[in-house]
Formats: sequence, C-alpha cells, structure tokens
Amino acid sequence: MDLLVKLHRLFLKAENLLLSGLLLSLILIAVTQVAMRNVFGGGLLWADAYTRISVLWLAMLGAMIGSRRQNHLAIDVIVRFLPARWKTIATRLSNGVTSLICFAAAWFSWDFLARESAYADIAFANIPNWWCEAIIPAAFFVIALRYGVAAILPQNQPV
Repeated sequence: MDLLVKLHRLFLKAENLLLSGLLLSLILIAVTQVAMRNVFGGGLLWADAYTRISVLWLAMLGAMIGSRRQNHLAIDVIVRFLPARWKTIATRLSNGVTSLICFAAAWFSWDFLARESAYADIAFANIPNWWCEAIIPAAFFVIALRYGVAAILPQNQPV
C-alpha cells in the first residue's frame, strides 16, 4: 500500500511538472514566434503546430488536475439542498456516471487515435499526429479512474 501511495504522489508531481513545463514552453515559443515575425519577417516553421498541440495538452492536463481536486464544472443546484445523507449518495452517483462517460470518451478517443495512426500524418518535426493526440484517451482514462474511485471511496479519502 505504501508503494501505491508513493507511486500516486509521483504521478501527481509528474502531472504538475508536465503542465508547468508545457505552459512555460508554450509561452516561450509563442513570444519567440511573435518577435521573429516582427523583427525578421518570418518565424519558426513548426511553432504554430506546436502551439496548437500545446493548447490541447494544456486543456487535457488541466482537466486531469481539475478532476484530481474535484474542481470541475458541475450542475449541483439540486444536490446543494439535499440532506447530508442524500447529498453523499447523489455525489457518488454523479461521480459514477461521470466515470462511465469518461471511460466511454477514452474508448472512442482510443479508436480515433488508432485511425489517426493509420493515416501516418506528421504534425511537426517528424512527430506523427497521433503522438500529439495521445493525450486525449490518456487524460479521459485518468479522469474516469479518478471519478470511479471517488464514487466508491468515502469522500474524506485523499486523492
């Protein structure tokens, strides 16, 4: 059990590090691209594709971190007015349904990724498109796992 906790903490740190590093690189590349276009009349050939892909990765990593902290958009108007016992049940049910939806999204995005790999298109710098899009099923899978665990475990468990 101690090993699982350490692995989980390592995964959370890796998530944070990847998000921070990606954001910094995106800012650096975008500023460099703008400066090069204004000063030299041209920029890096791969910068626009990198920027688009980085935004996708930032969005998916942000969703993963939001699911970790239960800081997500939710329509919980009815849940707020329920008694404590029913509130717990409704929250667990909501987390379970969210988990199932995210597992379905992971499944279908995995199928999308398999089809993308068959096309063998290049995103930039000889990196295949499907490598860049691999974050989609991975993120949905992680989010599905987190909501699945939240639906099963008591609410006061550390995530």
